[in-house]
Amino acid sequence: MRLFTPFHMNSTGLGRERLRAAGVKLPADEEILTGAAFRERYLLPLARLEELSGVVVEGARVIAIARDGFTKARTGSRAGSPFLLRIQGARDARLERADAVIDASGVYATPNATGPSGLPADGEERIQEHLESHLPDLPGEARPRYAGRRILLVGDGRSAATAVADLDELVRSGGEGAKTRVDWVHRARGGSAFAPIPRTELEQLPVLRELDQRAGRIVRESSWLRRHEGATILAYRAIPSGAIEVTLSDPPGKERRFEVDRVLALVGYRPDLSLFRELQIHLCYASEGPMALAAAILGAQGSDPASGKGCLDQVAHGPESLKNPEPDFYVLGAKSYGRNPNFLLSLGHRQIEDVMTLLGAAEPRLNAAAR
Repeated sequence: MRLFTPFHMNSTGLGRERLRAAGVKLPADEEILTGAAFRERYLLPLARLEELSGVVVEGARVIAIARDGFTKARTGSRAGSPFLLRIQGARDARLERADAVIDASGVYATPNATGPSGLPADGEERIQEHLESHLPDLPGEARPRYAGRRILLVGDGRSAATAVADLDELVRSGGEGAKTRVDWVHRARGGSAFAPIPRTELEQLPVLRELDQRAGRIVRESSWLRRHEGATILAYRAIPSGAIEVTLSDPPGKERRFEVDRVLALVGYRPDLSLFRELQIHLCYASEGPMALAAAILGAQGSDPASGKGCLDQVAHGPESLKNPEPDFYVLGAKSYGRNPNFLLSLGHRQIEDVMTLLGAAEPRLNAAAR
C-alpha cells in the first residue's frame, strides 16, 4: 500500500542525517513510498546503525509488564522499583527489568469485530481462516485467495477504499479475476460511499485525493460490487461446501442470507490493553488511550468529536500529556490514540522527543537505560 504522506513527513531530520552520514541513499523528500519500501529504505537502515548495535532484539515479543514487587492495586513508592517485563522468545519466555518503559506496540494486532455495536457476530471466531483483518496484497501474493471468489468486504474507511481499488484491478485483469464478486457492508452515510475525508487532507495529500475519487467512481460504475448500506452482520456459518453463509440485518430489520468464500474485514483496530494490565494506567473511557493525552486531543478538537478534523489537524500536546499514574511508563505512537484513528507518524516522532525530555530530567538512574 502506498503511504498517503511524503517521505519527509514520515522520517526525522536526525534520522535522515545519520543515514546520509552512513552512506545510505535516501528517498527524495516528496517521494511517496509503499509501506514495504519505507521499511526497506528507512527503518531497516536505521536499525542497522552502529549506535543500535546489540540494542534491537529480533524474534521476541513483550507479553506482559508489571512493577517488580508490586501488584496493580498496591500503592506506595512504585517509582523506586524497576519494571518487570515478560518476554516471549522463539522457544521460551524470560523476565527482564527496565527503569523506564515505552509502549509503542501499535494497534494492528487487535482488529475490531464485525458484528453489532462492536461485538463479534455469531460464529465470527469460528471462521478466522476465511477472514482477513488487514489489507491483503491483492495484486501479489493474495491474488489466489481472492481471484474468482465471492468476497464480503466490511468497512468504509481508507483501507476499504484501497481494497475497492485493488479489487477493481483484480476484476479488470481478466482470467479468473474477472469472476470476482463482492458484497460490501458499510455504514449508512446518506448516499456517500466512504467515510468523509477532511478538506485539509484532500487538499494537501494528492495520493489520498486520487484514491477517494477513484474508489468513488468504481462504486458508482461497477457491476461486480453489491452494496449493503447500513446493514448489520448478525452471523457467520461455515457450510459443507466450504463457503460461509452470512446473515445480515437491513436497516428496516429484515434479515437476508447469502454465501461468500472470504471475508475482508477492514473495520479498524483497538489497543491491546492486556499488555499493561498490572500497571496503574488511567485510560479514556471512549478511546482507550491514556487519559491525559485523550483529554488534550478532545480539548483541541472542541466539544464535537465529529468536527471534521483529521490527521493533518493534529498537534503535539507536550511532555505532560504523555505522563501516566505509573511513573516512567509511556504509551506512544498509534496506541497512544487508542481507537482514535487520527494519528500521524510525525506526531509519534514528536512524542519521542518529549519523552526523552522527561527521561533526561529524571533521576540519574533513568539516564543509563530506558527501554
